[in-house]
Amino acid sequence: MVHVHDPRVRWSVRAAQVMRIAAAAAEWHAPTVDLLAMLGAPASRRDATQRVVIVRAASGRDIALLASGPIDVADVDPSDVLALPAALAASAPHVSAIIVARDGSLSLLLEPSTVTFAEDTVLGEELCPSRS
Repeated sequence: MVHVHDPRVRWSVRAAQVMRIAAAAAEWHAPTVDLLAMLGAPASRRDATQRVVIVRAASGRDIALLASGPIDVADVDPSDVLALPAALAASAPHVSAIIVARDGSLSLLLEPSTVTFAEDTVLGEELCPSRS
């Protein structure tokens, strides 16, 4: 797993989804996604130390997740990945599980494939004839 120690909340993504990590200001000029802000946390203040974790979504699209804070890569025992309660899972599709670290701290396992963009095609849209 790739773990980001964001000052707002620690979050993680599966390492297999990560394409690369880049400096947000210097190396990445495309739009970034602040998934924690999408979950209701205050937006991260932009600064020169931020990086982006570029992940490959199931659609094949690369998504740059804004990462504020130190980043590390560590194995996680499958028994330390806890399923979300049903009510929380339904209301927070960007979070797929909670990870309990060896030190007892918690991390949200984020699911970048749930991120959609305005230009994304709605499933079946290309099959529907226009009524105009």
